[in-house]
Amino acid sequence: MLGGKSIDLRASCLALAFSLFFAVPGSGLAEPPEEWLYRFQPGDNLWDLTERFLVDQRYWNRLVRLNKVQHPRHMPPGTEIRIPLSWLKVEAARVRVLDIRGEVFLATDGGKQRRLQPDTTLKHGDRLTTGADASVLLEFADGTRQLLGGNTEVEMVRINRFSDTGIGDTTIKVLRGETENIVPTRGTRFEIRTPSANTAVRGTRFRVKVPPLDQNRSHVEVVAGAVNVTAGKERVVIPAGFGTLVKKGERPASAMKLLPAPRLKRPAATIRQLPMELSWDPLPSAVAYRIRIFRPDEKTVPLLDLRVEHNRFSNSSLPDGRYRLRLRALDANGLEGEETEVWLVLDARPLPPVAVAPAAQATVRGSGAGFEWSAPPRVDGYRFQLSVDPDFRNPVLDKDGLRKTRLHVDELQPGRWYWRVASLYQDEQGPWSGVQQFVLKPEPEAPRVKVLAVEDQLHLSWQAGLPEQRYQLQVAEDESFHSLVTDEILDEPRWSSSRPQVPVHFRVRMIDDDGYAGAWSPAQTVFPEPEPWYMFGIPALAIILLAL
Repeated sequence: MLGGKSIDLRASCLALAFSLFFAVPGSGLAEPPEEWLYRFQPGDNLWDLTERFLVDQRYWNRLVRLNKVQHPRHMPPGTEIRIPLSWLKVEAARVRVLDIRGEVFLATDGGKQRRLQPDTTLKHGDRLTTGADASVLLEFADGTRQLLGGNTEVEMVRINRFSDTGIGDTTIKVLRGETENIVPTRGTRFEIRTPSANTAVRGTRFRVKVPPLDQNRSHVEVVAGAVNVTAGKERVVIPAGFGTLVKKGERPASAMKLLPAPRLKRPAATIRQLPMELSWDPLPSAVAYRIRIFRPDEKTVPLLDLRVEHNRFSNSSLPDGRYRLRLRALDANGLEGEETEVWLVLDARPLPPVAVAPAAQATVRGSGAGFEWSAPPRVDGYRFQLSVDPDFRNPVLDKDGLRKTRLHVDELQPGRWYWRVASLYQDEQGPWSGVQQFVLKPEPEAPRVKVLAVEDQLHLSWQAGLPEQRYQLQVAEDESFHSLVTDEILDEPRWSSSRPQVPVHFRVRMIDDDGYAGAWSPAQTVFPEPEPWYMFGIPALAIILLAL
């Protein structure tokens, strides 16, 4: 920030140059007369011009003398003459209301306050008041446009024009709030008065603010051209890219350099998702940022006008369309800096569905997969795509016109898959949902168990699975496997044990590397080893021997 003695040499020279041109009373410099420069067109003559533009035909001689015209009856096209503004005819002009957002009220001379409507014409003495979240755009007869922000009150002090010269003579009193002014016509008188300062311009772009909580202060920020700021009988000239602060009863502060335009991290040309998110590189000296979004037409008020303290912006309320976005930074003095403008296209509707199943990164078992998604509002149908690559260059499945939010796809190859879905409304397809991926794996096969009993040993074996698979074996005394004798996780497809002395039941299943367990093998039963035949004769022989 530059202030007082720290203003750079370039700014000082520029201010000096402009001060010689834009002299105002109280500056201590000779004030040159305000003049209009007219270039002769084919068929023009000095007498007709005098009758057309000047207040009296008697000014014809003065015009000749001022411009040192030697042959007043023979002035070729392209000849330029100077005409003081004080010689020109003056007539009342009108101000047209171009656009309104929010509550704006109009009070006329002696009249009650009423709600302002678009295309209303304003005149001398009218007063406008805007609500907290409101704005109004005005257009003057000379093409000047003035944008009033929220919590602003202004009065139309002088609304004139110099005959049909195309230049205006306007004075606006800003009691509180903010105005942004574009004065495109060279030579136009445009003055803004505040409780603490007067600003006068002739073709420029500048901003004037009177803080509602401190109406004895004024902020002036110059975007293009130069502005004379007068206060306390002193004047300073503020060139483009600089601003000043004025307190009531004090001279204006020396020109202070405005913060540069923030550098927006440019989004895609078309934004296809909500919320719409934007960010920009932070400026070290900025205490806040102001972001405004307009419709494409230049003659409109902002749809959104926000002040944020961080370097990002998020919004979900804007309808689809093309917009102008303007961004600037605020310094510690409250001066708003130079502006960045970008064009954006928002095309995020109809809203995309939200994926429900399969969940992101899920593993799906089987030979196919079932898909489910949410139903956004104002949707006629859906388009579904399934692919083996995340870019969907060659989708395996592309189904349009779906009416339900579920779809089952049979017979898919195991592996990694990607899917997405878009909403359809009337003849428009909305943006795609986020890409979801899942892994399809077949169900682990139920093992086919072989049993081998050798003497007092029991051996079980089954087919081997994949290298990363393991096996779970359960042996139980009951068919419901509640009373487990053995419950083991095995790395090999085999198991051995001594032969049980009571009937037992066993089953086996495969377990994948992610812990997923497949189906159990059919339960089987192993009985104890039968006794030899002669063992049944021993008790009978013993009984016989005892009887003898």
